[in-house]
Amino acid sequence: MDSDEKWLSRKEVAGRLSVSVDTVKRWIDRKLLRTFRFPMKSLRRNRDYMVDRIRESDLEQFIRRNLTF
Repeated sequence: MDSDEKWLSRKEVAGRLSVSVDTVKRWIDRKLLRTFRFPMKSLRRNRDYMVDRIRESDLEQFIRRNLTF
């Protein structure tokens, strides 16, 4: 894995592909799109939570496999 790899949120992926965030979530749930979960800390609300991130290279591979016509 490249240390300069870009990590994308579900919203960023949806924007790049012109689909809804719900569509991206369905792809993730169906294991079509690989995600990684990272712990985050909200300083404003003083709580911990998890966020999903998609590697840009995994998105490119997903596009080649599933969205080519």
